[in-house]
Amino acid sequence: TLDFTKFYQLSDPLANKPLRITVRGISDWISSDYAWRLFRGEITQEQTIKLVGFMGGQITEFLWSDLVHIFCISSKIMKTFQSKEISGWSTYPVEIQGRKGELVPGYHGFSVTGGECRRDRTPSEVFSRQTVPGGRPGWFYKGLYFHEEDWGGSDFFRVSSFGGTVVTDKVFQILNKVKSKNVMLIPLPEVEIDTNLDKYDRQT
Repeated sequence: TLDFTKFYQLSDPLANKPLRITVRGISDWISSDYAWRLFRGEITQEQTIKLVGFMGGQITEFLWSDLVHIFCISSKIMKTFQSKEISGWSTYPVEIQGRKGELVPGYHGFSVTGGECRRDRTPSEVFSRQTVPGGRPGWFYKGLYFHEEDWGGSDFFRVSSFGGTVVTDKVFQILNKVKSKNVMLIPLPEVEIDTNLDKYDRQT
């Protein structure tokens, strides 16, 4: 039996200060579907994807875009993952410009290739919380779990049904040690997911 406290959901912290990038106006040929397939490692991207900053400005190890499935890691993080033999990921070439058009070197587009596990809602608790003052309370799942037999052992993998990107404790320890900024890592039992998303889930 897996210890789910040793797995973490990796996501965009939605911080304001770090540089946020976009394909708009510079790589308009990238659709959300293309970005999704790129993120899953279904496309071998040889042509460099150009990205440009449109918010923030702080240069951090992780750079997120306005397309949820396009984000970049620094060469420092990439080399660390390689040296520690972290599995379940790949990169593709990108060229990033800052908000003033200056080149921001040393970044790579990131794909999660470690496969996808089916989400298991059974162990999750359901609770309500007031999200808007005076509004109706919303309902949420507490805890993100997946079917253990689906996991192939990769350090990076995906969980279906809005589970997102999940990493092992090995990745968590590495990112903590190098003090990575602009990335959120939540232990799976503490992840909260809006129950309203169920209506958009193709697997339910």
